[in-house]
Amino acid sequence: MSFVLFAAGERPCRADLYARRLAATLGAAVVPIAGSAAVADGEAWGSARAGWEALDADARPLIAGTALFAFAPMAAVFAERRAAILIHEPPASAPGCTDADAARAASEKEALASAPLILASSEAAADAIAAGAAVPRERITVVEPPTPELARAGGAGGGETVIFAPDAGVTDHAHAVLFRALAGLFDLEWRVCIAGPTATDPRQAATLAALAARFGLRTRVCCAFHPGDADEEALWLRSDLFATAAVSLGYGMVTAAAMKRGLPVAIAGDAKSVPAIPAAAGAIAPPDDHVQLAKALRRLIFDRDLRASMAEAAWQAGKLLPTEKDVRERLLAALS
Repeated sequence: MSFVLFAAGERPCRADLYARRLAATLGAAVVPIAGSAAVADGEAWGSARAGWEALDADARPLIAGTALFAFAPMAAVFAERRAAILIHEPPASAPGCTDADAARAASEKEALASAPLILASSEAAADAIAAGAAVPRERITVVEPPTPELARAGGAGGGETVIFAPDAGVTDHAHAVLFRALAGLFDLEWRVCIAGPTATDPRQAATLAALAARFGLRTRVCCAFHPGDADEEALWLRSDLFATAAVSLGYGMVTAAAMKRGLPVAIAGDAKSVPAIPAAAGAIAPPDDHVQLAKALRRLIFDRDLRASMAEAAWQAGKLLPTEKDVRERLLAALS
C-alpha cells in the first residue's frame, strides 16, 4: 500500500508541518492543493477533486487539516478510500479563524464526522475534536510527530542567562504574558532572544517592539527575526533555557526541540499539548499565569546548579521523544 498526503499549498506552513512530518515517515507522496484551501475557493475545490480522482487504486489518502475544507464536498466517500485526516490543532481553534466563518466550520465538522480515522497531534487536540465535531473519541488516535536529532545546546557561557523564546505561531497575548513574567526579574542577569519569521510582517515586528517597551524590556530583548537555518541553530546552541507562554491545542514541536537540545523549559500553557516534561526538566504554569511562570524563570536563572541539573534531565527526556521509526510503527498500526 502507498500513501498520499494532500496538503494546502506548495510551501509548508506551520499548521501543516505536523501532517508533513508524519507523511514523511511513511514515504508518502505530497500533493499540494492549488488555490486557497483554507478558504476553499473554486480552484482549491477543483484541485482537491482532481487529486482525489487521480489516486491509484492501492493508495491510502491522508488529508492535512489545512486542506480539509477543500475536501469537504467529498466527505461522503472518505470511508470508501479509508481516508485519514491528520490534524495538528482543530481548524476552529487555528489562528485567524472566527465564528463568522460558519460555512467553513460546518463543512469541516461534516468532513471530520465522515472520516473513518483522525490522527491528532496531542491529547488536547483530540479532546477538542471529539467535543467540537461530535466525533467518537475512539475514532481519534493521538500520534505525536517525530523530533529530529539535534545538537545539544552549550549555553551562553557568560554571567548572563540567555533565554530562547520562539516567535513563530506565538500570539501578541502570549508574548505579553512572557514579558510580564520577565518584568519582575530585573534583579537578575538575563536576556531573552526571540527568534522567528516576524520580519515578513513589519506590523508584527513593530507590535513586538512596542510590547517590549511597554514592559521596560527594550534592553533585555533580542529579536532575531526570520533568521536563516544556520543563524537560528547558533541561537539555540548559545541559549541556557527555553520559555514560552504560547497556548495551542496542537503538539508543542518547538518545546520538543528544546528538550531534544537539552534546554530546561519554562512554559505557561496546556500540559496536554506539549511532550511529557518531567518535573526535573522544567516547569509548566497554567495558561496566562505570568506569576507562576515568573517563579519558574527566577529559579532557573538564579540557581545555576539547578539549571544544569534540569538541562541534563531535559537532555535525557529528549532522548525518549518519538523518533521517525517510532512514529512510523505507530502510524502503520493506526492505519492498518
